Amino acid sequence: MDRVVLRRIVCAVDLSERSVPSLKQALQLARLHRSELLVVHVAEQRLASTESARRKVTDAFLALRRHADRETLTAPVRWIVAHGHPAIELARFIRRTNADLAVVGAALPSFSAGVVGTVAHAILRTTACPVLVIPRTFANDASPNPYRAIICGVSSGLSTATLRYALSFAQEFKSRLTILNAAVDHVRRADHTWIESDIDRLRAEIPSDALNWCLIDELVTSGEPAEELVKATRRLESDLVVVGSTGESEGGLGSVALGALMLTNASVLIVPAPGTAQEIDKTMAA
Repeated sequence: MDRVVLRRIVCAVDLSERSVPSLKQALQLARLHRSELLVVHVAEQRLASTESARRKVTDAFLALRRHADRETLTAPVRWIVAHGHPAIELARFIRRTNADLAVVGAALPSFSAGVVGTVAHAILRTTACPVLVIPRTFANDASPNPYRAIICGVSSGLSTATLRYALSFAQEFKSRLTILNAAVDHVRRADHTWIESDIDRLRAEIPSDALNWCLIDELVTSGEPAEELVKATRRLESDLVVVGSTGESEGGLGSVALGALMLTNASVLIVPAPGTAQEIDKTMAA
């Protein structure tokens, strides 16, 4: 299983102090991977129509840049302002730049139904780019290991790509990785053999030397997968949740993982399944 390489990272900011945690994490990942970092703010057109509004954006960008100036990077940081609907424009920008990762901040109290949820789902639905959602409580003061405990929720059809990202992050941060396989009750009763076969397939994907750079645990539970993911994240005090997504706005671990942030304060990395990207949905701007 090849290690994930992040050559280009896009970090979405709203120009408030709430953007600082996501910017810090994007900067750290850019330093680790020697990535190009693109920091993007999408302003609604009507809010950028006056000189005072444009000056406000410029000043806010300068304030955020002071955080970047404290970091020692081996790749450039570009600062970009776009105009339009945040979800649509950010997804377009990611497609155009062929980004390998999008970092967004969970800035709203009920973000799964708000701007962050909309932006994350737009990216997952219309690009092949994974999304890392950083909670407001994330406090990364240049810590070399912000993710000490990682939990990876797996399910059939999404597991291989999801596990690849979880292993890569565990290697980078020397984390303890827990692989959670949660089977719905009626599936477990109906086909126990299939579940065991799926677990064996995942074990075969783990590199033989993985235990040299991280601790790996397995956790098999029975119940609603999303609920089991939230419970395990809280119990293990995980710092990062890695899940797959089909790109749909309703259902699946990827969607519910955004809600898990409110309960666990963990960052969430959502990995889209291959071949799920669609054209940008113009109705999102309505």
